[in-house]
Amino acid sequence: MSLSLIIGEKIEPKFFSKHSWNADLIDFDGPLLSLYKGEYDEDLLYIWLDCNATKNRWGVVPISRNNLRGYLDSLVTLQTIFKESPWIAVFHTGSNSNRRNSPLCTTWKNLLEYLPDEDSYLVPEISTEAARRLATEACEEYPLGLDGDMYIDDIAAIPKIYQQLYSFHYGLEHLYRPAVKATLDRLANNWTGGFSAVHLFTGLNHVTPSIHRAQVTEMRYNSPGHIKLDLLPQLAKKIEISGRQIKNDTSFHALEEFYTTTYRYFKENKISGFDDESEGGAIHLAPEITERLNELVSFFFRLMLWEDYREQFSVLQVGPLHQLRALLAYYRRLRKLRPYLVTERLSLGRSKLAI
Repeated sequence: MSLSLIIGEKIEPKFFSKHSWNADLIDFDGPLLSLYKGEYDEDLLYIWLDCNATKNRWGVVPISRNNLRGYLDSLVTLQTIFKESPWIAVFHTGSNSNRRNSPLCTTWKNLLEYLPDEDSYLVPEISTEAARRLATEACEEYPLGLDGDMYIDDIAAIPKIYQQLYSFHYGLEHLYRPAVKATLDRLANNWTGGFSAVHLFTGLNHVTPSIHRAQVTEMRYNSPGHIKLDLLPQLAKKIEISGRQIKNDTSFHALEEFYTTTYRYFKENKISGFDDESEGGAIHLAPEITERLNELVSFFFRLMLWEDYREQFSVLQVGPLHQLRALLAYYRRLRKLRPYLVTERLSLGRSKLAI
């Protein structure tokens, strides 16, 4: 039996090459509806449409942050998502499920036979555990307080650093999600020549669905001012804890001493890649060095008051050297906020929120 003809424009198969799997939302002997991230961090739904004896027909539907939240909360139907999509890509897979054949770009009006029902809500009876867990975490409004003299590079730097810290904490708090754990395992283990630490943070951001990303809802600067964000509150609290550690002189000096001591240990043992984030080739470590690196990792967690993260971090298939490199990459970004925090030009939380 042949599949029906679809009207649309041909697109290059490479269109799909930068799409990354995020989570399966509906599964029945295999995924029927999955959440992906696109090349520009947009959310996409991959949905099974049809099949015959030799191939499966799939659709790719862009979905907005609001519609994704509504769909996960059983407030928005899949039909609404179809009808509000500016385009839908259709492709076919055969025996090789990773190969996408004859892709077309079309609209829902050319796919009426596949238009979901009016009551096509994501109800608990059909949703996966991953979908239910994504739905349980809701973002809340959170302000970054701004005060004093600010320049355009300050306004650019603060949100960028904050986003990188937020992505890191999202990764550690969501290791139960296979896409997040696989990303952390892959990026940290590939910390070899040519790998950049920047990829660690951008990679984690790429497996964060839009409903969990820190979205700017308001920016105002009139000394005092603020940047209002819509984000996961538990991650904001972790960054607050980190911020207090680098703002406080005593804890900051302890962290700086740790950083210096670790650098000296790397140098003495000819371990590369301490603060050059573009290099750090794989090396064979003697057992006593591995043990010492494990101790340094544990000490960093204590200094940062992150002891609840120690067990989570240990589930990664990552050795202590790569763990330490990732933690130090986080710290290098965190301490860039110290000048803003100690001068109270930046406050984390509601204490400096402008009215």
